[in-house]
Amino acid sequence: MKPRVLVLGDQQTLVDAALALGAEVWWAQRPDRVRPDETAAPVVTLLADYTAPEFVDLVVHLHAFRPFDAVVSIQEHALLSLAALNDRLGLRGPRHRTVRLVTDKWAMRTALAEHGVSPVAAALGRDADDLRAFGGRHGFPFIAKPVSATGSFGVVLVEPDRVDGIARRFADSGAGAFLLEEHLDGPEISVESFSFAGRHVVLALTDKSTGDGFVEAGHSVPAELDAAAVTAVTDLVGDFLDAVGLTDGPSHVEVKLTAAGPRIVEGHCRRGGDRINELVRLAHGVDMEALSVAWALGLAEPLPGPPPALRGSAIRFAEAPCGELVAVTGQDEVVADPAVTELRILHEPGRHIGPVRWSGDRAAYVIATGATPAEAAANAAAGVAGLVFTVTPGPAAEPADRARDDQEISRENDLSRLVGYRRTDTVDHG
Repeated sequence: MKPRVLVLGDQQTLVDAALALGAEVWWAQRPDRVRPDETAAPVVTLLADYTAPEFVDLVVHLHAFRPFDAVVSIQEHALLSLAALNDRLGLRGPRHRTVRLVTDKWAMRTALAEHGVSPVAAALGRDADDLRAFGGRHGFPFIAKPVSATGSFGVVLVEPDRVDGIARRFADSGAGAFLLEEHLDGPEISVESFSFAGRHVVLALTDKSTGDGFVEAGHSVPAELDAAAVTAVTDLVGDFLDAVGLTDGPSHVEVKLTAAGPRIVEGHCRRGGDRINELVRLAHGVDMEALSVAWALGLAEPLPGPPPALRGSAIRFAEAPCGELVAVTGQDEVVADPAVTELRILHEPGRHIGPVRWSGDRAAYVIATGATPAEAAANAAAGVAGLVFTVTPGPAAEPADRARDDQEISRENDLSRLVGYRRTDTVDHG
């Protein structure tokens, strides 16, 4: 009998990986997110809001008649439901307590403090007074960000003269609370790992480039660190995964390399975004998505240790001028470079391009390989430089329009409602 897999959320690659393993695939997707190119004939499709508690009850009832052997997802907003199903059905994968801890960044900071892992000053804030009080205790600048969000949405550096404006932006976006953290100075990397029955194997260390803000401009694999730094980071991530209780499956943990040692920024019970899975596959030969499905089904053996680096790989995101996009040219020349493995334009003609506020605002990306990570990064950057964006310049958005945009982005990316934080009604500041 074929194993049966339930995939939550919009990721065709997980469906393909399960089909390649000979599984019967059920795919749960929100009706408003279905795309014509995201369906496959062998797949049973459930059109439902998989973030709703009722969805978990539905799957439990289905399981009684057509048992599932695994539930998998790489969508941040699907992981709480996935973990609840793992608990109730006794399946292999992250447990609900673990996903709840890493989804709620304030709960994560509290748990790390209790375990003495990665000390970082943090507090929960709700208004401008809380921002000022945190700055008074820990100094300016510091970081404010949503308690639970994805795609680098809403992360800001707080200076004394920005307090009122930042508090207003959180209120306008509907956030009932936000997280305050000390500013960790130093370069940032991410650690891609896989846990096998409680044994954590680091698959790759990833360099991160953020340019002038907090939204990633690119990544390179493997990160170029000395042996002592690799050991310190690996040990820290193992302590973090133990503290949150992750025993099985992929993880993506962001780490700052500060003068006082590495510190945890945040972690996730999934593979990293920004095509990091592809970078790891190119550089180390491990497909975290395929491994996630195979391990959940009991069809994969644990990796004995970190895989060696085969080559360097990198992704760089394109910056485009603001305005209405007319056309993008130069693609043929970019993909003609044998070092370039992937090019994607992320906006259709007619789309208004504004400032990059979160990951979804970026205009295009190029993935490339090289003999070293630096060479791969240079090849990807050259590819991005070869793209020409033609736009019709437009006026800057009015404050009210920006607030509405923030509300729309927040509804999709702020997950605080899923972890018990009350979102306030939108305040009209005129």
